[in-house]
Amino acid sequence: MSIVRSHLHAAPLGERRVTLFSAYVAFVIAGGLSAIAISWAQLSGPVFAGHEAAVAAFALCLIVAELCPMNWLSLQDGGEVTASWTFALCLLFVAEPPVALMVMSSVCLLVELVRRKPLVRAAFNAGQMSLSLLPGAWVFHALTDLDKIDGNGWDSVLWLAATLLTAVVTFACNSLYTCVVLALHQRLPILPVIRKSVGVNLMMDGLLLALAPVFAVIALRSLLLVPLLLATVWIIYRSAVLALRNRHEATHDLLTGLPNRREFDEQAGISVDAARRRGETLVLIQIDLDGFKAINDRLGHHYGDLVLRVVADRLLAAKRPTDLVARLGGDEFAILLRDVGDAATAEVAACRFRDAITPSMTIEGLPLSVGGSFGVAVFPEHGEDLPSLLHNADMAMYRAKSQGLGVSLFASESTESRPARATLLAELSRALDEHELFLHYQPRVDLFTGRVVGVEALVRWNHPRLGVVQPAAFMAQAEQSDLIGALTERVVRLAVAQAASWRRQGIELTVSVNASARNLIDFRFPAMVAAALAEHCVDPAALELEITENSMLVDPVRTTTVLAWLRSVGVTISVDDFGTGYSSLASLRDLTIDHVKIDRSFVSGMPERPGDLMIVRSIIDLAHNLGLGTVAEGAERIEELEVLRAMGCDAVQGYLLAPPSTPEELDRRLRVGFDLDALRPVVGADFDYAPDAPLSQLDVELAVTPEGGAAA
Repeated sequence: MSIVRSHLHAAPLGERRVTLFSAYVAFVIAGGLSAIAISWAQLSGPVFAGHEAAVAAFALCLIVAELCPMNWLSLQDGGEVTASWTFALCLLFVAEPPVALMVMSSVCLLVELVRRKPLVRAAFNAGQMSLSLLPGAWVFHALTDLDKIDGNGWDSVLWLAATLLTAVVTFACNSLYTCVVLALHQRLPILPVIRKSVGVNLMMDGLLLALAPVFAVIALRSLLLVPLLLATVWIIYRSAVLALRNRHEATHDLLTGLPNRREFDEQAGISVDAARRRGETLVLIQIDLDGFKAINDRLGHHYGDLVLRVVADRLLAAKRPTDLVARLGGDEFAILLRDVGDAATAEVAACRFRDAITPSMTIEGLPLSVGGSFGVAVFPEHGEDLPSLLHNADMAMYRAKSQGLGVSLFASESTESRPARATLLAELSRALDEHELFLHYQPRVDLFTGRVVGVEALVRWNHPRLGVVQPAAFMAQAEQSDLIGALTERVVRLAVAQAASWRRQGIELTVSVNASARNLIDFRFPAMVAAALAEHCVDPAALELEITENSMLVDPVRTTTVLAWLRSVGVTISVDDFGTGYSSLASLRDLTIDHVKIDRSFVSGMPERPGDLMIVRSIIDLAHNLGLGTVAEGAERIEELEVLRAMGCDAVQGYLLAPPSTPEELDRRLRVGFDLDALRPVVGADFDYAPDAPLSQLDVELAVTPEGGAAA
């Protein structure tokens, strides 16, 4: 009974998706009613056999046990265990079978309805208990009779054997009904479910059934002793609950309550084997959250944990009863969809899960949001065993993340061109040794002179088999590994060498390199930078290190120390992606920095969004008041350049002027700069920006008609 409730609570019996499952439920309900009718038809003696007080006491205990179950799953609904079986079996020992069946099924049915459970579920549980008790009653009354418990015969070997055999038969029947309904409901083979569940059932229901003879004997000797026995039993009962909880925690994630990787692999493996035998389709979805790392970095792991719980709850709410949702670790989840028609249906299901986790959530009063990259692999089309499915779903998920697709179905032709992330990370170490990394540079242009004042170094990987690999394919993984130190060192040395080459040609500009959070807590990093500058005899001011607000939150004390050493070397420091973090003002106040780079999310489309206009204008004004330079990233339209120049932004970086390119491709631009006036619409020369103008007026004045003239 206890284990049935644990599973069927999450998968209500009212679900009628599987015909065989529905037929089985109807069979058990009808069988339960028939068991009660048969027991009454076979009644030949007194109903209570003179044990009316004991029957009343056990009936009362049964009601209390049903109304007060004990939960052994602390993070989700379900996992209820009760002592019902002890008192149901006691009724068999002190009264005729119809009494035990009627009392047990009636109490079960009424309690389930009082707790507002579906009627079908309540009827199924009542029927299952009746069908489990009836065979036990037949065994008990075939071997002994109720009178034996009153005299000296209650302690005979025969009576003891009869009670124990009755408990075994009842337990076996209950376990069989439980496992069959779970297997049919989840479309799993019955035998693996029995093997997995019988140990858990024996730990709880077996113990409760074994206590029934003790209760029966003591109750008939003296009802006053029953409360003392109840206290002792509660201790044993509590120990069993703790054992179940420990067993559960070994196979489930402690934070979300979802199955962990070990449990997911076991259940998914069983499902794959069953689908192979039946010729059915399975779908495996792997999920990696987008934006979760930023929440962890900015707000700390407490908020990150709460976000993971909300995501888990949303995935559970969106799944079907036959689906399996698990947390594989970190911010990675997996979903197994059983009984799915085809790949198109699988993609639709993945989109449903994506839409479920996307809406904003409020965590302790703070609005937060995360997205997800979903990789979909279909059995047997994309893999004939679980490892293949996991690998290909991971590849599809990586493709969804790197290309911003949201949901991606595995494509077999992508196997060679898009290896799994773990493979790329392993090859990256070799790439560093083989000098396969090279740099592209994107110009930073002065908004008032058009002169190139700096370039940002952006790493590329010349993979021997895949060709040029973009940083989105490997940087995120490298930043989570020890390779980031060697990778950053290679980029710094290449950038410094190029800066030295330009300076020998008379081109004076700053080369900026991105530094990760791991670099900023590495006390060896400043010495490496100084050595690279000294090796090429480059002025330290020619090197700029770009750091993000989030990277400063990982370890503020170590970060501050490393940045101070870097400043003592003489390099320039800028804050990248400014405006997206939570420590902006503190960063500008406490750190000695030179530039602020405004994040592209505020710049792109800014003229049409008054809110972004206000943010950008505030950042520029704040930076200038603190004596800092400003650089806007992601300016892709003329209108955005005009707005930024009107606001007094110092420099801009974006594809409108130049994409990341090789030094040779940028040679002319680095020497002569850009003619920004040639890019500007007619309104540009006469535009007069009033700093105190309201944003609505600013938005109207900066609007440009499609013909290129000023809006009226």
